[in-house]
Amino acid sequence: MNGLIPYLIIVPLFGAFALPIVGLAGRKARELWAILITGITLGVAVGLFKEVWESGEILVYTLGAKSPLGNGVPFPIRIVWEVDLISALFALMVTFIAFVAVLYSSEYMRHDTGLEKYYALVLVLEVGMLGIAITGDLFNFYVFLEIMSIASYALVAFRNDTWEGIEAGIKYMFVGSLASSFILLGIVLLYGQYGTLTMAYLAKMIAENPTFTAKVALGLLAGGLLFKSGAVPVHMWLSDAHPAAPSSISAMLSGLVIKIGGTYALARLAFSVFSAGISTRTIGWIIIFFACVTLIVGNAMAVIQTDMKRLFAFSSVGQIGYILLGIGIGLAAYGSDVGQVALAGAIYHTVNHAIMKALLFLVAGAVIHQLGTKNLNELSGIARKMPVTSFAFLVGAAAIIGLPPLNGFASKWLIYESSALFNPFLAAVAVIGTAFCTAAYIKVLFTFFGRPSERVMKAREPGKAMLVPMLILVVAIIVMGLFPWAISDKVMLPAAKTLENIGAYVSAVLGGA
Repeated sequence: MNGLIPYLIIVPLFGAFALPIVGLAGRKARELWAILITGITLGVAVGLFKEVWESGEILVYTLGAKSPLGNGVPFPIRIVWEVDLISALFALMVTFIAFVAVLYSSEYMRHDTGLEKYYALVLVLEVGMLGIAITGDLFNFYVFLEIMSIASYALVAFRNDTWEGIEAGIKYMFVGSLASSFILLGIVLLYGQYGTLTMAYLAKMIAENPTFTAKVALGLLAGGLLFKSGAVPVHMWLSDAHPAAPSSISAMLSGLVIKIGGTYALARLAFSVFSAGISTRTIGWIIIFFACVTLIVGNAMAVIQTDMKRLFAFSSVGQIGYILLGIGIGLAAYGSDVGQVALAGAIYHTVNHAIMKALLFLVAGAVIHQLGTKNLNELSGIARKMPVTSFAFLVGAAAIIGLPPLNGFASKWLIYESSALFNPFLAAVAVIGTAFCTAAYIKVLFTFFGRPSERVMKAREPGKAMLVPMLILVVAIIVMGLFPWAISDKVMLPAAKTLENIGAYVSAVLGGA
């Protein structure tokens, strides 16, 4: 099954470069090609996840050789890709949301021009995120991070007929470039200190010799990745990028980009590279501090918004706070049951939030597509004219608040439980954040189900190509909500254990070298 790993990158990359040629056959061919490529990539991710989940093994693929080790030397000299349970889970998440977003785009983007560029950029964005998820090498990680970042900058500014998109794209590019500079500097320091960029070998070297340079590198990497995740106080780009981007891209930005290029990368580096040689308690408490500020500020700012997409964007900031809280407690209580439950909650909430927020942004896109506005003051009573879209919003909002029996309940419960056991004050902060989150979504709910305004009287449901992706996500939320603890016990806790088990990670990649 290791042979499947490169196809996770090859298929969407080939699809992106072939798209301009396929596009010569017409709009329909272009759309079907993008749907086909994302569908095949999803199939590859499903196969890899099934293999890793059933076997419990860590799959390793070395580019250009059978082993990452050089001839006659006991250290790695080649780039490796590595698929364990958590990277397989996140690859599955990326390919699923990307497939749904492309399916939705076939109608949502129909009236835009330059769509061969749009679909090519979406596939390149998917390549970047998948590369980050499966890389075992920091050089490879940085390359894929930049591929993801550049594609997302362009997609945020794709509708360049308004200054809103251009301004948001430039702001996102400026902040993203600054974050990338921190990350690159951290990588350079590690290479200068240890002479390797293979993550497993770095973990081994740092465990044997945890230098001050390594700690500085960790600080730079963590700072850059907090920028990328949209954590407070470096969240300003996110609240502009989401409203300006096409809603299908907002779904990918909020559901995937800030997770894969932010929180996942932070957790992967902290646990799989640094945890054996550097005090996890210190870095854990630093992340907890940012998490608490992020979940309060993000959710509180959502309450006062009148722009629906801007409200969802600030809500994403708040939800990143919960994920960071789980990661921080997982590091601060590393090796304990509490830390493991917190980390499992963070992983679970990452997956849940990707589905929930993708749904909410697709709902916003449907409303904008039909009415041409995202101002909540003009959308009163839309439920009477767009009942299916409003039902999808109701499910997404209830899930993100954490109401049972929907998927958001279980992941938030794990974070609440581990927070209370670790430090009751953190649990109180998390509950306050949820109170703000609830207030924000109740506000939108009253708008949707209120007295119809004059503007919404002409509204009607969008076509099937937009409704079906929303309903797919609704079904995913409900089904995951019906089996929360089975998913937690069989997938999320094992994924957390995999991430914590640095010894198994090093052995799998280096083969005992």
